[in-house]
Amino acid sequence: MNTEKIKTLYTNSPDDLVFLDIETTGLDHARGAKIVEIAMLKVKNASEEKFETLINPGCAISLESSKIHTIYDDMVKDAPLFSAVAKDVAAFIGSSIVVCHNAQFDLSFVNKELIESGVPAQKMYFIDTLKLARQYFSFDSNVLGNIAAAIGVEVDIKHRAMADVLTMHSVAKYIFKNMYRKGIDLIEPSVFECK
Repeated sequence: MNTEKIKTLYTNSPDDLVFLDIETTGLDHARGAKIVEIAMLKVKNASEEKFETLINPGCAISLESSKIHTIYDDMVKDAPLFSAVAKDVAAFIGSSIVVCHNAQFDLSFVNKELIESGVPAQKMYFIDTLKLARQYFSFDSNVLGNIAAAIGVEVDIKHRAMADVLTMHSVAKYIFKNMYRKGIDLIEPSVFECK
């Protein structure tokens, strides 16, 4: 991993990152929970590119989950299966560093869905804004929306994938900039071992 690339995270234009968020049918992919929405924002060479889609999970969405993200079965019945967009998802991520809030949750789902879709597993480098918030800051709450409120980022919609991605992008820029001010001039990305 090129450390010079990581140092650029502290500028106002973080480079070569993919901010990623998903919504799911439940909390545990090991028990059959599936992705119902995925959104990504790629920030590279001072430009931004978005990818978002609802996903037909091929199973019912739990009522508890629908109450959180407001995605219901009738909204995804005509959406593509994950397998139909798996190659696009993998290509969009490419070799970029993935940024998530609670990365193990999101990446474990994405990894499982990619493998089930026949897309070869690839090592992913990631930065977890939740981990950074806990380690270097003292927010009253480390929930993404609460961090956003604490730093003055307005959030109109919560728990929809692209809305959370855009919120995370703003939160990440704040975290990166203020870590630099604290004298931390390098973030070492973690590695998600795809299985």
